[in-house]
Amino acid sequence: MGLCPSVSPNVRVLKIALIKSRPLSQASKESRRFIRSNMFGTNPYEANSDTRNLLSLITLFLPTHPGCVINQILQHVHGLISRIFTGYQRQLNYKHNDGSYSTFGERGSMIGNTWLTAFVLKSFTQAAAFIFLDQKHIIDAQIFLTLRQLEDGSFQKIGSLLNNALKGGVDDRISLTAYITIALLEMPLPLTHVLVRNALHFLETEAQAEEIHVYTRALMAYAFTLAGNEEKRQEMLDALQKLAVKEDGSIHWERPEKQKKTLDLPYYHPQAPSAEVEMTSYVLLAYVAKELSPSQEELIIATAIVKWLTNQQNPNGGFSSTQDTVVALQALCQYRTITYSKDGVGAKVTLSSGDVSLAKFHVDSTNSLLLQCQDLPSVPGDYTAEVTGCIFMQTSLRYNIQPPQEESPFKLIVQTVPQNCTGPKAHQTFDIAFNISYTGQRVVSNMAIVQIKMLSGYIPVKSTVKLVHTFFGHLLINPIIYLGLQVSNLSQSYSFTVELETPVQGLKPALVKVYDYYETDDFAISEYIAPCSTGGV
Repeated sequence: MGLCPSVSPNVRVLKIALIKSRPLSQASKESRRFIRSNMFGTNPYEANSDTRNLLSLITLFLPTHPGCVINQILQHVHGLISRIFTGYQRQLNYKHNDGSYSTFGERGSMIGNTWLTAFVLKSFTQAAAFIFLDQKHIIDAQIFLTLRQLEDGSFQKIGSLLNNALKGGVDDRISLTAYITIALLEMPLPLTHVLVRNALHFLETEAQAEEIHVYTRALMAYAFTLAGNEEKRQEMLDALQKLAVKEDGSIHWERPEKQKKTLDLPYYHPQAPSAEVEMTSYVLLAYVAKELSPSQEELIIATAIVKWLTNQQNPNGGFSSTQDTVVALQALCQYRTITYSKDGVGAKVTLSSGDVSLAKFHVDSTNSLLLQCQDLPSVPGDYTAEVTGCIFMQTSLRYNIQPPQEESPFKLIVQTVPQNCTGPKAHQTFDIAFNISYTGQRVVSNMAIVQIKMLSGYIPVKSTVKLVHTFFGHLLINPIIYLGLQVSNLSQSYSFTVELETPVQGLKPALVKVYDYYETDDFAISEYIAPCSTGGV
C-alpha cells in the first residue's frame, strides 16, 4: 500500500490500523510486515526460460533508469553490471539462426517469436549502455522484424509465447504492432525510421475504429505517448477512462470477457490476472511517460493507478507473471521519475502495537532502494503506523492451507507406482505418475506449471527427473519440482522416481498442483502418499 497524506509529499502524520484474522483451516503461519521504500523488492524470479531470463535482465537495469537512481546511490549500481552481462549471455541461448528469439530457443519444432524478438531488441539496446555486447545480435533482431513488417505497416505474428490470455476479442495484429512500435521507440529509434514511421501510420489508421479492445487501447495510448502524438494519445486515454474500474481510491482496467473469481476465505485478497496488471501498467506509462510533465489531474489519476498496482505485488516485488512484472516495474519506475525530488523531505515511519513501539524507519535519498522489514509479533493484532511524508508499505502473511478446488480448466490425476505396499522395494522407492489434460475454452492451455511437492523424507531420483526435463524444456529442483508445459485436451502422462532418504513417522500426503502460468486462479490439485506409509508388507 502507498501511504501518502496527499499527492505531493507534505509533512503530515497519517495513522492506519492493521487488523488480521486467523484463517479457520490454518496449518502454520508466518507473519511479516514489509516497509519498502522503492516498490521493487528482491529479484522476483529466477531465470529458466527466455521470458524469465528477460525479466531478470530487465529488472537488473531498471534501477539504472534515470528516475530510479540518484547521485547518492550510484555506487550500488556498479555491482549489477556483471549480472546484466550474465543475463545477456544467457539470453543468447534462446536465439534462432534468423535472428529471432523464442521461449525455449531452437528446441524441437519451436520457431522464433515476433513479440519476444522485439522485447529482446529493446532489452539489448538498453543493456548496451552498461556492458559491451556484440552489435550483430541487435542488427539480426532488427532485420528479422523488418522482414516481418507488412505493406500496411503492421507486423506479422510468428511463433507462440505460450500465453493465450489476451486472445479472444483482441486483434493480435494491432496489439502486436503497438507492442513492437513501443519497443522500437524505447530503444530508441527515431520517428523517421521506416519501421517506426510505417507502424505508426498503421496504428493511427486503426485508432479510428469504434470497437477497440481495452488491452489494445492501453498499448496504443502508450505508443502514441512515446511518439509525441498528443491528439491520438488523448483520444485513447479518454476512451480508457470510460472503461476504468474505480474503487477504494484506486483505478485499474479489466478485460470485459474475464469473469471474476471469488473465494470465501478470511482476509483473502486475490491477485489480479496478468493481463489486467499489464494493461493497467501501460495506461500508467501513457500518463507518466510523456515529454512534458503530467498535469495535476493526470498525476492524481496516475497515483490512483499506482495504488492499485502496488496492491497486486507479491512479497518479492513481482506480480503474476514475467510479462506483467516487467511492464509494471517499468511503469512504477517511471512514476518515481516524476514524483521524486532529491531536495524533498525524507519519510519517517513509526510502527507500534498499542503503547509498544515496534520499529522506527527513516527513508531518504541515501537509502531509498533499501528493503526494510519488521516482523509482527502476533497475528491477529492491531498495529498503527505513523507516517510523515510518502512511503510504500506492504503486509505479508504466509500460511499453509489447501486451497479449495473449484471448477478447473485442468484435469489432474496423480498416483504412485506401485499403488499398494507390494514388496520390500516399495518401502524405499516408488514412481510418481501423473496425467494432465486441458478442458478449458481454448484449443491449448497457456504455459502450465506442474508443481510437485516431495513427501517428507523423500527425494527425487535426478536421473529420472532429467528425462522429464528433456521432454518438457525446463525445471527447478528443490524440495519442490516445477515443470513447464503446454496442455491440450489429450491426456499427457509423465512419471519419475523418488526414494526414501530419511524415515519419517506420521507421514502426511504431499500436494501436486497444475496451474496456468498467466492466470494463476486456473488450477487443479491432487495429493499422493507413499505406498507403504500406513503399514508394512
